[in-house]
Amino acid sequence: MSQRAIQPLLLERWEKILPKESLACALDANPSALPTSIRLNPLRAPPSETLAQLRASGIALDTVDWCDVAYKTPTTPREMQSHPTHAQGCFYIQSLSSIAASLALHPQPGESVLDLCAAPGSKTSHLAAMMKNSGHLVAVDASRPRQYKLREVLRILGATAECICAHGERWARGHPAMFDRVLVDAPCSGEGRIHLGDFAANEDWTLGKVRRLASLQKALLHSAIDALRPGGTLVYSTCTFAPEENELVLARALERYAGRIEIIPLPFDLPHAQPALTEWNQKQLDSSIANARRIFPPLEGFFIARLRKLVNPTL
Repeated sequence: MSQRAIQPLLLERWEKILPKESLACALDANPSALPTSIRLNPLRAPPSETLAQLRASGIALDTVDWCDVAYKTPTTPREMQSHPTHAQGCFYIQSLSSIAASLALHPQPGESVLDLCAAPGSKTSHLAAMMKNSGHLVAVDASRPRQYKLREVLRILGATAECICAHGERWARGHPAMFDRVLVDAPCSGEGRIHLGDFAANEDWTLGKVRRLASLQKALLHSAIDALRPGGTLVYSTCTFAPEENELVLARALERYAGRIEIIPLPFDLPHAQPALTEWNQKQLDSSIANARRIFPPLEGFFIARLRKLVNPTL
C-alpha cells in the first residue's frame, strides 16, 4: 500500500503513534509476502501428530518462542486450508497478535470464563483448548449471523462453549461477579489490519467512527469488569492503533473503578511490541497503562491490556 493510499488524517495520527520502522511497514507491506501463522488444536489431535503430518507434506513451519502451539509458515492460507488436517480441525489459521490476546488471559481447566465479543470464534476456540473443554466457557456476541459462524468454528475445532446472542455491554446486569476470567476483544476501527490488505478499513475510517466505537468499547469493558469476580483476570484487546479505542478506554475504566482494578503486565514478552502510551494529545494518563502492549507491523497491529479485579478494594 502506498503512502498516498492512506487517508491524510489517519497518516498524521500514525506518524505520532507508530515507530518509524513499523510505519514504513504499515504503509508499504505486501500482504502476500507476510508469513501465514497457525495454531495447533489439541482438542482434535496431539499437536506433535499434526506437526508431523504437516511437515511430511513438505510444509515448512517455524516455532514461535512465546506460544508452543503457534507456528509460522511461508505457505499461503489457501494452501494450508487445502491440507486434510485443516478440515479435521487439527489446526486453525490465526494471526499471532490474535493468538496473543487469548493466551494473555491464561484460562485454566475448570474455571468459569467469559468471552464477551466472541464471534467468529478464533479466540473462543483457543480459550476452550487451554481449558481442555472443562469448566464453563460462555461465548457472547450481539450478532446472530456471526453467532452461526461462531458455532461452526467451535464445531469444527471440537471446542465446547455456551453460545449466547446478547449485547455484551448489558451482560453484567444479570451476571455480576460470576466469572474467573473475561476476554473483551472489542469491535474496533481495524487500523491494525490495513497493512494486511484490509482496504475497507482505510476507506471507512473516520475520527467520528473511532469516537463512536470508543463509547461502545468503554461500555463493554465496564460490563466485563462488573462480570468479573474479585481476584479475577480480564484481557481487553483491539486490532487498532487509535488511542481513543485503547489507552483512553483504559483510562476511563481506571477512573470509574478507582481502587478496584489494576493493569498488570502480560505473562510473556512479544516481538514488535511496545508499552502503551501514557500521554495523548497533551493529556497525561495513569502510568500503569504502560503495562499494556501495542503490537506493531509486521505483525497485525493490536492492543492488549491485562487487568486484575482487586479482592480488597482500596476505596
